[in-house]
Amino acid sequence: MQLIRLAIIFFVTFATFTGFANEENLSDAEDNFNQGQVFYENGEFEAAVNEFSEAISQSPGDSRYHHWLAKTYGEIAETSGWLKAMRLAGKSKDSLKRAVELDPENIRALTDLMKYYREAPRFLGGSNKKAKEISIQLEELEKKNTHSFDKHHVITVERNS
Repeated sequence: MQLIRLAIIFFVTFATFTGFANEENLSDAEDNFNQGQVFYENGEFEAAVNEFSEAISQSPGDSRYHHWLAKTYGEIAETSGWLKAMRLAGKSKDSLKRAVELDPENIRALTDLMKYYREAPRFLGGSNKKAKEISIQLEELEKKNTHSFDKHHVITVERNS
């Protein structure tokens, strides 16, 4: 009986501690993400990459973190020499693809990935076919979101009548 009680206490303590650790990681990740956005807006792109990368290491499943990292790589690539720009273009595309994998309804990431495919040279992964596929996906999302909005609006109007 004593052994069972100790096991239960240990389990509850461990579960509670683990839960707090996860909340703390999420908070730290969000702090890094917010700081990365500040650096990005101030044109401090290398510092932004560090913050977004740290946010991803703490919370790898957040689509926004990957999207902003991709945008930042793109900004750095625009002012870099060819070799560095090509390397960063690949990183940007990979981060955009990951953002979309994590959240297929992330319209901003989808839009940026579509632009990448449309504007990048073929040897860097550009593809009009892939851009068109994403364009169709975005149109479907727009219809879905418009339909949801209309449905919500009708329900709200009916309740207020």
